[in-house]
Amino acid sequence: EAVDNSLARTTEAAGDYLSYCFAGLLPLLGYLTWFILIPILAFFLLKDAEAFRHSILLALPRGRVRRRGAELFEDLNDTLAAYIRAALLGCLLIGVVCTIGFMTIGVPYALLLGVLAGLLEFIPLVGPLVVALGTSLIAGFHSTAQAVAVLLFLGSLRLVQDYVIFPRLVRRGIHLHPLGVIVAILCGAELAGIAGIFLAIPVVAMLSVS
Repeated sequence: EAVDNSLARTTEAAGDYLSYCFAGLLPLLGYLTWFILIPILAFFLLKDAEAFRHSILLALPRGRVRRRGAELFEDLNDTLAAYIRAALLGCLLIGVVCTIGFMTIGVPYALLLGVLAGLLEFIPLVGPLVVALGTSLIAGFHSTAQAVAVLLFLGSLRLVQDYVIFPRLVRRGIHLHPLGVIVAILCGAELAGIAGIFLAIPVVAMLSVS
């Protein structure tokens, strides 16, 4: 009887937990189409990029307009490539600094958490927030002081990264003043949230080229 009651309680608890998980996943189903379409579209755009470029240039009038179109494509390509390089360099820098910082503080799994911080750095706002919450939670199992030290370290790093390092990295590639980078990111966040943060710098860079 005790075993039967225990199994019944376990089954009921598991059912409640699964229902809770499915309820949390339901809002993500609205993005399922984009998760499927974006990789497919990206593949074809990368695979046939030169063909698309050639077709667009052929549609332009011969002479100066077509030459200007070719130059514009080259400038846009160089600018976006420079932005991606700056973003990847920022991710690498954050990964290295976080690994060293976590090791110095004494956080368990410092190397793993540092690599995770570098990878999630590519996701604005959400990535650093997940790293801060996860790392402070792990550190909190050992001591409250360690968790506070982690939060202070990540908060300071966030300020330096967002307002000093990343604007200068981007400036090297797309020739925008660091103040312009910060203003663009703030405007993007205000206009379109996280998507605006992603698109702010590339959009400003393309507008400055064109």
